[in-house]
Amino acid sequence: MNVVFLITSFLVLRAECAKILGIFPAPGHSQFVLSDILMTELAKRGHQVTVICPHEPKNQPPNYKTIVTKELIRDTAGDFSLWNLESQSLFKNIKATYVFGNFITEKTLQNKEVQELLQSNEHFDLVIVEHFFNDALKGFAAHFKAPLVLFSSMGSTEWNRECMGAPMLPTINAVTYTQYTNKMRFFQRIRNLYGTLFDYLYRHYVFYPEQRNYMAKYFPSSMDFDKVLYNASLMLLNSHVTTSENALLPYNMVEIGGFHVVSKPLDKEVQTLLDGATDGAILFSLGSFLHSSDLSEDTRDAIFRVFAKLKQKVLWKFETDLPDKPENVFISKWWKQRDILAHRNIKLFITHGGLLSTEEAIVNGVPMVGVPILADQKMNMARAKSNGVACVVSLSKLSEETLFEAVNETLNNPSYRNNVKRLSSLIKDRPMQPLDLAMYWIEYTIRHSGMTFKPSSLYLHWFEMYMVDIVFFALFNCLVVVLFVISGFKFVKGCISTCRKSDKKKKQ
Repeated sequence: MNVVFLITSFLVLRAECAKILGIFPAPGHSQFVLSDILMTELAKRGHQVTVICPHEPKNQPPNYKTIVTKELIRDTAGDFSLWNLESQSLFKNIKATYVFGNFITEKTLQNKEVQELLQSNEHFDLVIVEHFFNDALKGFAAHFKAPLVLFSSMGSTEWNRECMGAPMLPTINAVTYTQYTNKMRFFQRIRNLYGTLFDYLYRHYVFYPEQRNYMAKYFPSSMDFDKVLYNASLMLLNSHVTTSENALLPYNMVEIGGFHVVSKPLDKEVQTLLDGATDGAILFSLGSFLHSSDLSEDTRDAIFRVFAKLKQKVLWKFETDLPDKPENVFISKWWKQRDILAHRNIKLFITHGGLLSTEEAIVNGVPMVGVPILADQKMNMARAKSNGVACVVSLSKLSEETLFEAVNETLNNPSYRNNVKRLSSLIKDRPMQPLDLAMYWIEYTIRHSGMTFKPSSLYLHWFEMYMVDIVFFALFNCLVVVLFVISGFKFVKGCISTCRKSDKKKKQ
């Protein structure tokens, strides 16, 4: 009896274990953190996982295989100047992002091990792709004839809303590279409309043709690019209403924001340092992409002078030695940010405004001073400011006066801490933990060989989606009516004029 039970249990478990391919090509460490947590959890649940990414994960189980595309990190560091993006226009930022997307797409597909995988007889039950300006990589799902799940590390954006059938409304959906929230003034809506149109046109007439070429080159026997583009069963979004806009999302777009925020015990040295911070402590980090050591000397000196005025201890992520730093400043090339923000003595987080950093601060109830530089950082900080949990200082205007004013305001005005505590309770109060929610929907897609309830908007042309054809039809009808009225008026006027002339002739 026991033998039969064991055999039956083994067969059931085997049936539930799937072979999953994950493609996460973005070279940023933040994106890697998310993908590693997601795929590791799938491996823990017994699935056979293969991951393509630029980073080498540590201490993974035997059923977690990695194809490391290290050249992406090396070549990205040499080819792109991230600091320049802070001062660029909206349109240049949009263009630069799509150029970057073409770069990481081709580099990923050129990798030798990736090519060997494509030429092998491997079979996968599911393909997960990080949707990051790399639509040709959706071809992996078509190549292996597997359902496709997309993952967005930036939440709901204009480029991923379209491919899932979600509406993009310029009146409430701000373009990612603006500093707008969903409460835009008149001229902000005009600029946002221009940005939305430019993004759409550039994506469709410049970016997609390049991606179509990659698809034809590396997946020649797969389905057409235009079909692959809208073929995803599910999209997981790293977003939550406390950090992102309250977006109109279809059923197949699921928010799992904050799923990575799980704090671990601190190193003994850091624990002792923070425990001894009786006046509190401040964490300052510009993230993994940007280095504080690359700041100009004037900016660095201004920051030093601000920190020297504070009674709090300051933990600063700094990549080189700082022999002339103030006594209350402690530097490290890498602080364990999630764990530090969870410490009770952290009073403030000075951040670049990345979405992961914003989520970690809100989950742990820590107010922020934002110094946004690129990508979605300006928008994230605009939302945080709108929610009353952050002050914002642009890098171009960062000085001793502006930074000290922001730090002093955030530390001493209790409304910031009260507001962030309220948001913290909201993001934690969910019917299911976000990582468990992600696992449920991924395994649901596997069980049902893809999701069939895609929104009907996916099957509409853009002019049908936004009723442009109906608007033009209505305008045409209005024009016809106006012309008819004008013609009628002229006809009646002509008749009256003719009658008057006729009366005059009779009188003569």
